[in-house]
Amino acid sequence: MRTGKFRRTLARDPLPRASGLDVSGRVVAVGERVSGFSVGDAVFGMTNHFSGGVHVEVARFQQGEIQHAPENVSLEAASAVPLAAQTALQALRDCCAVTKGQRVLINGASGGVGHFAVQIARAMGLETHAVCGPSNVDFVKSLGADAVYDYTNTPAVEVRSRFDAVFDVFGKFTGSMFSDQLERGGVYVSTVPKIPTLGGELVARLGVKTSSRLVQVQSNSQDLLQIKTWIEQGLLQPHVQRSFPVEDAAQAHRQIESKRTVGKVCIALGAA
Repeated sequence: MRTGKFRRTLARDPLPRASGLDVSGRVVAVGERVSGFSVGDAVFGMTNHFSGGVHVEVARFQQGEIQHAPENVSLEAASAVPLAAQTALQALRDCCAVTKGQRVLINGASGGVGHFAVQIARAMGLETHAVCGPSNVDFVKSLGADAVYDYTNTPAVEVRSRFDAVFDVFGKFTGSMFSDQLERGGVYVSTVPKIPTLGGELVARLGVKTSSRLVQVQSNSQDLLQIKTWIEQGLLQPHVQRSFPVEDAAQAHRQIESKRTVGKVCIALGAA
């Protein structure tokens, strides 16, 4: 979005524009019909406006896009949660429709969405297998994965086991590449819109076949409440690799583009 890739389709707000989809902070004003939030409340959330634009000193949200922030983590850590954790939750629960005791393979398990996906899978009672880079194996093990594979030795498509779902966080593969690993009725889900995943999602929405899905995250206060509860119960812990001051926001974007980030990075716009 920052580079204008979706400017003719879903992100038509003219460039240049503010970036960002999720934040944490304190409420400075509420609308007349808003209930449950007061000035001064600590909150976290994600805008459902496709172009984002909430990495600013004062951001506006709909009531259903935010939730009270978890009480046992800093606001900095809370800011790393809404987009990535809701993506992971909605991919596993809604796209994969997995249930307790089933087996899931998560590719890209050490990044922003991936490190939440491993923990959420465990919170849902799933047997969790995870693929990541060699330097992050211990980190992913610490998140509670039942088995962790170094992709330099065992890429996701070469994991010799059967799964009820494959969550390809990096979107590197396609569903057909996991045909030997997915159980009957199993689901492959990706975060990356490209021709195979868009086609698979269209077929799924038409009710023809649900073996390939594309997760399209939508922020809602109930999912944020579930995530907040897991955080406060100690079942979910956001990992922030680094917080950048706002004047170094470009460096934060370059860090994400490197695809070597462990967990999340944040941009600090001021005291919360």
